[in-house]
Amino acid sequence: MKRTIATMLLCSFLVSPLTLAAEMGRSDLTDEGAQAAQQITQDAQATQIQQWVMIAQDHRQNDEKRADALRQLASYPNQNSLVAVARGIQDENPIVREAAVVGAEPYQFAHRWRLLSPLLTDSEANVRLTATTNLIRNYGEMDAEQKALVDPPSAELTSYLKGKKDLPSQLLLADVYRWHQDFDEAHEIYTALQEIETRNPQIWLGLADNYRAQGDDLQANIVLEQAQEILPEEANLFYAQALTLVRLDEKKQAAAAIKLATELAPDNSYFWYLNGVLQEAFNVDDATTSFEKAYEISGAPEQLYAVCDIYVRYGHLNTDSCLELLAKVAPEFVIDELKSKRG
Repeated sequence: MKRTIATMLLCSFLVSPLTLAAEMGRSDLTDEGAQAAQQITQDAQATQIQQWVMIAQDHRQNDEKRADALRQLASYPNQNSLVAVARGIQDENPIVREAAVVGAEPYQFAHRWRLLSPLLTDSEANVRLTATTNLIRNYGEMDAEQKALVDPPSAELTSYLKGKKDLPSQLLLADVYRWHQDFDEAHEIYTALQEIETRNPQIWLGLADNYRAQGDDLQANIVLEQAQEILPEEANLFYAQALTLVRLDEKKQAAAAIKLATELAPDNSYFWYLNGVLQEAFNVDDATTSFEKAYEISGAPEQLYAVCDIYVRYGHLNTDSCLELLAKVAPEFVIDELKSKRG
């Protein structure tokens, strides 16, 4: 239920985390000057996003400028951005179509398939290959008909990457093999790349994920532990380990791993959110603080939902204030569902 609601809220109007602080009496989160400064920053960002949306759809602009705007929108998914991306995918210029594929990156697979699958047979090779790279990572979720459509451009993509000897292309080739469930081929490339670039975290993460995709989480965890010895400051290694340990039902170790990830990347709101999820079984106060921190960083409505959810379930003093704030961005049934959890 949380995942469904979070997805639904993602494209909604975002409430400032500092508004949350003000309306819930949490003066310790910020002072008046910091609140004003952050509000200015948020307003400026919203203005910039809207400018990119307009530029992307403005045929009076040159194609390179429109393409750049579409690529920028990949970091800011919302309803307006999605409209711009959908229109860009149908543009007559291949530069714009390819950029729109990049702009579609943050959306769920079902939406991306509807948008991008027509480009798998695009007349321009760059557009085909970019669309294939975007979709192939969800190969395991595809039905037989979808796989039949994506297999030919996937073969084209692997053939193209085999001809490239640079590290990024070879790493992408290994990833494509992994996504396509050609695990032996992926393993061969990852291990060969390790000998060249021992300190590249993406190689370690790819190798661990190749084991995960085959159901071997024990070996994936061993790979991540080896990587952590070489790259002890790489937060993503601890994040990946936390997920691996959850699958191994080692919840306490998983909680310890994600806590390290938050310490190494304190501005990553999702790490704080996951820390809240995993810490709840061991320390509700730590979990609550983590959810609040996640929302303070991101301002995302799905993380505001997480704050209200834990407030409701444990009778927090600020429950009613949180629900009032969430009601500004969420439909009534969401609020009713949360209220039903009161003890």
